[in-house]
Amino acid sequence: MRHLPNILTLSNLFCGCLACILLVKNGEYLPLVIILICFSLIFDFFDGFAARLTKTGGEFGKQLDSLADMVTFGLFPGIVMVSMLGEFAPCYLSLARGNFLIPGEGMVDINILKYSGLLITLFSALRLAKFNIDEEQGYYFKGLPTPANTIFILSLLYIQKNYTFDFLNNFWVLLAVTLISSYLLVANVPLFSLKFQNFKWKDNSLVFSFLLICIVLFIVLKVIAIPLIIIVYIILSIIFRKKIISDGTETT
Repeated sequence: MRHLPNILTLSNLFCGCLACILLVKNGEYLPLVIILICFSLIFDFFDGFAARLTKTGGEFGKQLDSLADMVTFGLFPGIVMVSMLGEFAPCYLSLARGNFLIPGEGMVDINILKYSGLLITLFSALRLAKFNIDEEQGYYFKGLPTPANTIFILSLLYIQKNYTFDFLNNFWVLLAVTLISSYLLVANVPLFSLKFQNFKWKDNSLVFSFLLICIVLFIVLKVIAIPLIIIVYIILSIIFRKKIISDGTETT
């Protein structure tokens, strides 16, 4: 049982690695990729729970968890954004002159700008490093957690592939999403944790309210609700910033 938390963490990493491979290999595997990321989220949630249950939590498990998250919730969303940007970020290279020109004869499409999506991966690394040395983040988050950011980015890819929203087919919109997402990962903005102190409304009013909003959005909008839920989560955290900090201080 003492190895269970690390097994769950490695399971998260395994699913994340498979998701990266399948996404790069063929976009037709998207349903399977989504299933793998869902399993990663489950493993990521329960490894901490298992560590507390078996009383085996420690620095090793904390570091291993961040290494696994770096792949599943750092590299993976970066690859997702690269694939999205790649369809709408043409950059042409002249073979004859060796410089960048407008499309035309003798040009090769190399799509360099799509790799700006990897900014998400770089800032995820910064986010995870900050998390490991900041003890306050045991009570609330500073910046958008990498799993939430991954859910947001992956939901955009799914919506882009299955619904007709022209703004998701615009390179500049996707680049703006990349930049904002990268910033939110490391922003010094307190975001509330979904952990319950108890089951009283008074002590968990913010979490209960958020969950009710999630349910309503899912019923009305289904999959389209997912990115909106992440946005609502950020907005509520900004509105109730002082409450989140005070509750965290009282917990310590």
